[in-house]
This record gives sequence, structure tokens and C-alpha cells, in this order.
Amino acid sequence: MHAKLINPKTNGEKAYNNQGSAAQVLNYLTHEAKQKGEQARFFDAEQDLLDREAVLASLDGNVKGLRTGEAKFYSLVLSPSPEELAHIGGGDEAKLRAYTREVMTAYAAGFRLKDGGAVGKDDLVWGAIIHHERTHRGTDAAVRAGKARPGQARPGLQAHIHVVVSARDRAQRVTLNPGGRVSRFSLRDWQEEARVLFERQFQYQGRAPRRRPAPAITEPNPQRNARIAERVEQLNRQADPSQRLDAARVQRIAQGRGYDRIFYDRLRRLEGRARQGQPLDNAYHLLATGREEPTRDQTGHQVRQALHSFQQALRATSGPDRVATQDIGEQRGRRQWEPEL
Repeated sequence: MHAKLINPKTNGEKAYNNQGSAAQVLNYLTHEAKQKGEQARFFDAEQDLLDREAVLASLDGNVKGLRTGEAKFYSLVLSPSPEELAHIGGGDEAKLRAYTREVMTAYAAGFRLKDGGAVGKDDLVWGAIIHHERTHRGTDAAVRAGKARPGQARPGLQAHIHVVVSARDRAQRVTLNPGGRVSRFSLRDWQEEARVLFERQFQYQGRAPRRRPAPAITEPNPQRNARIAERVEQLNRQADPSQRLDAARVQRIAQGRGYDRIFYDRLRRLEGRARQGQPLDNAYHLLATGREEPTRDQTGHQVRQALHSFQQALRATSGPDRVATQDIGEQRGRRQWEPEL
């Protein structure tokens, strides 16, 4: 599974320009249906069938507080691999819609606001459409080898989901920028969460991501350990008492991993879960290995998700006003399964 944030400057400024109305990108996303003589079918968090006009109205009507030249929305792509698509029946649209809604719930939960407030799935304004085809580009290996022509449909299972999500929350009080500062939203963490969610939701055992081994460090780093202890203390104030972490154990894990980036990425993920009131299951395993534990029985997970939804509803009625995030930020290279759009 590959989840991607599209950069209009490098992935098609004509189609994905996000500084004005969403009409342009929605027109582009209807092309597959138009080629088949069908009406484009969008969906969102609640409805399975929306037309282009309904999605356009919701996005273009949710820009209060944004200045000229600022992003009004962001385009995301969720691309299962052919093996993953085969696992769910070749691109079952009901399953892809359900999966997209889980990924967008994780997208909301990934934001860290200055005031400590949480973003829930109901705070997002978004629309999505499922495409079942991709075409070859002139730079494709098959085209260069003379085995395919630009514009020719690619063979095999090619289903993927395009999501267009507003840059403002539904109350139009806060800007949600997935490409800004990592301290506000970790795109890498969200991409990893999208992969884990697919495996968990559909009981799919994917290939483990390739990781560089952490350098061996025999001596603790006092400065890093002090900062880790502060972060664990803050996390514990927000976590359920039964799931608080032992700072010394977390420090030992960090030292064993050589204080590498994966450790800090996973610590940020746990901090985000604590802020959202989510369970911190298998926290030490996640910090030590960089991976969630293998898929287990789903009952407990579903109960925790229901509890989390209830907590989000409570926060939504009492949370303070929120503040804006920063402007669009870094680019990341391709990794694992990442087909052309």
C-alpha cells in the first residue's frame, strides 16, 4: 500500500493546482467515468454516492480564513499493490470505500495543534473517487522498450483512490496542512499507518519494510535521554493510567536503536495516539522494532475504536479554538509500492 500527498508543482500543476477552486481537479478526476460514458461517482465519510457538484460545493464552501495564494485543498492518492487488490477481490469498491474512511480517520488524528486540541474525522471535509485504470507514460520502462505506447492502459489490477480534502477544518477555524512542519503532521507516519490499516482491516500479511540497521551505541546519551524522559512524562499525562510508559525502558530502547529516526518517528506516533485518547497497545514493541505487532483478533481493536470515537465526540463539543499550521513543506522520495498516477 502506498499513500501519497500530491505536490501540484511536480505532479501536474494543471490538474492539481490547489490555490483556487477545486473545480479543476474534480474535472480531471471524472475523466475515467466520462471515457466510459458514465457519471462520476464520488463518496465521503458518510455517503457512498455523491456527484461532482456536491463535492465541489463542500470544498469550495470551506475556505473561510484562507488568503489568496494559499492552498485551499490537498490531493491524496491511496494505491494498493496488485497483490493487495487481489487479496480483497480485485478492487471491491465497498471495501476500498471502507478502507479510505479508516485512512482519513488516521489522517485527522495525525495533526498536532499548538493548543493541544485534537482533530477528529468529523472535522474533515473531503471527497474521493475510485479509479480502476492507469495508462502508460512516455517515461515508463515498457514504453522505452517498445512494448507499450503512451496513453495505453496498463494491464492487471490498477484500482486506486483519489481523495481531495479541504485545507480547513469543518468549523473553518484551523488550517490542516499535511505537507508542513513534521512537528504538526508527520506525512511519513500517516503513510505507514495507511499500510498498517490495510493489513489489519483485511488480515493481509504484507512484506516488512526494508530498514537500515541502527548503529550500535554502547554509551547512553544524557542529553537525548533527558529529552526522552520529558516527552514520556508528557505522554503519560495524556495516556490512560494503565498504559503509561516507563521512561527508563524507553530510554534503553532508544539507546539500543542508536537514537535513530525510526525510534523518534514511532515515539511521535505514540504521542499522537495519547493526545487523541487512543490506546497505546504494544508501545514498547513499536518503539523497538518500528512495526506494529502482527494482526490479531479484531474484537478488542474494534472496541477501542468505538471508545475513541466517543471521546472524539466529547472533545468536539468542548475544545478550544484552534490555530493555523505552517505552509507546505518537504518532499520525499518514492519507496516500496509507488506506481505512477
